[in-house]
Amino acid sequence: MRIDVLTLFPDMLRPMLGESILGRAAENGLIDVRLHDIRDYTLNKHHNTDDYPFGGGAGMVMYAQPICDAVRAADPDHTAHRIYLSPRGRTLDQKIVEELGREEHLLLLCGHYEGVDQRALDLCIDEEMSIGDYVLTGGELGALVLIDAVSRMVPGVLGSAESGEDESFTTGLLEYPQYTRPAVYQGMAVPEVLLGGNHADIEAWRREQSLEITMRRRPELLDTAPLTDADRAILARLRAAENAIASLGIPAERLLLREADAFEKRWFNTFVPEEKRKAAKKQCFSGRRHVGYLWQAFSMGFIDSEETLPEGCFSGANLLYLPEEKILLRVSGEPAVSGSAVLCDEAMTYTRVSTGRKALGPYLAKI
Repeated sequence: MRIDVLTLFPDMLRPMLGESILGRAAENGLIDVRLHDIRDYTLNKHHNTDDYPFGGGAGMVMYAQPICDAVRAADPDHTAHRIYLSPRGRTLDQKIVEELGREEHLLLLCGHYEGVDQRALDLCIDEEMSIGDYVLTGGELGALVLIDAVSRMVPGVLGSAESGEDESFTTGLLEYPQYTRPAVYQGMAVPEVLLGGNHADIEAWRREQSLEITMRRRPELLDTAPLTDADRAILARLRAAENAIASLGIPAERLLLREADAFEKRWFNTFVPEEKRKAAKKQCFSGRRHVGYLWQAFSMGFIDSEETLPEGCFSGANLLYLPEEKILLRVSGEPAVSGSAVLCDEAMTYTRVSTGRKALGPYLAKI
């Protein structure tokens, strides 16, 4: 890909273009970025490139003549898609980046001062492009942003074809968190799932994280992201978890959905004696029955219910499972829950099962 950049300040761009991925891409002939100093094309005897605006107003406006001559010198046959970096243009996003990445030749015009004589744009420019709803002193930084983003679309610029596939916005979602060595830094551990080597679990974790981060930070992206039915089900559970945490009124955090999915059998195998599990499974997990009805393990005698539990057994960190929402929370203290819920201390020594029915429970057990 060839990119011509027309600017009054080419030295602003050279350091960035010569370093890291862009520098290597240029060395390997994958991108060809050519800088053109607009001052070299002015016919003004004082080499000025700007003047006061007609009609008055603050700032200076760049002449049309040196811009038009520079454009024609850089792109005499108009083979390039010509872009003026301007806050009036389309706002650059990943879809536009991918669109521009299919071009073989781009020309970028960097304005400065108050702006550019409109006649230069009408004569020489195909479109205006913005990198966001704010104003910069010139188009050079915008040009660098566009060059960096578009260059990533050129085959071979990134070390691996997969490197750009999971980036924020490429999938329509924000990217999942990344970690590297050491596994523990200042007491903060890398999520265990990333260390286990199970690629299916890792992919599921990454998708869940992307969906949650997008939901919290850029929820409008979910309206256009290519979501599957599984994604929508995950989002429903994530929203249910947020609502539950907000309603509890005590410190709480959501645990991974895969941990929530495993909780039912984990709880069952902890509190139902081994000799009774086979029979209990038929009552609690077969047909329409599920962990939401685990109180049946008590009512049918598979677990011996305690009248009371030791005072303070739920005073620390606990696990709260909400079966209707299929979410698992780590909570501080003993929350008041109106519906069906399973509460355990983190060591899973004590449990309280609320049925959500006035005539039944709650049931208490310990091991």
